Amino acid sequence: MAARLVSAVGFYGPKRGPLRDLLTGVQAMITSHIGDSFLPYTLDQVHATLISLDGVRDTETGTVVNGYYLEHTGTRREMDLRQVADILTGRFQDPLRVRIGGFGRRQQVPFSSLGQHPYERTFSVRGNAFVLIGWPVVSLSGGLELPLDELRRDMNAANVLHKYHPCEGDVDNDLHLVLGHYAGAPDIESQGVVGAVRDQLAADPVELDIGLGEVKIVASDSTTLAPPLYVSGIPADETILRELMSGSADLP
Repeated sequence: MAARLVSAVGFYGPKRGPLRDLLTGVQAMITSHIGDSFLPYTLDQVHATLISLDGVRDTETGTVVNGYYLEHTGTRREMDLRQVADILTGRFQDPLRVRIGGFGRRQQVPFSSLGQHPYERTFSVRGNAFVLIGWPVVSLSGGLELPLDELRRDMNAANVLHKYHPCEGDVDNDLHLVLGHYAGAPDIESQGVVGAVRDQLAADPVELDIGLGEVKIVASDSTTLAPPLYVSGIPADETILRELMSGSADLP
């Protein structure tokens, strides 16, 4: 897979209002439990990846093919960046409301995420990362509307395969926000803060709107998206994106 990362993300950049309050509050709780072992992201850096646009340059044709189609299916598919922009515009022209929290530990819920109760998935340590997860409000009743999963599946028409859709029936309707990392392998010391944050969010959920103004295309050589090489609203400059992608790893 290419070292250079290009993604369509939500909430990248300055934060305000309920989102800022949520992030600063949770980061403060983490710090109060584990101190300097917590390496927080800056607020500008925190983001929710909607779809990865990572590519690999095909030296035979000069095109940039989608990295996850290549990885999961072995096929070389040139990404249609104009259609990517059209899909994002169509999906976020009317803001999508998402909710983080509001699920009690023993509450009966009509859906799960990766087979887990949303209370557990709302906040967790994954590897050495502290991760918040929310879901579209229209999906919370357990109905058939899965807007984020549908967005990611729509991207197939632009020759973009979602990282977590390696198989036809895979579903990913989650919205992830990484808040920072744990210095060293996570251990029992981090578990106190996990429970504390989950309980806080269960009692005090936050709803946020992702409109087109909250969606950015960001290129970076780091999974943290810091520092960024390029940041743009929708639509992004296709020429610049292709130049950035052409600096990625080559496919012989």
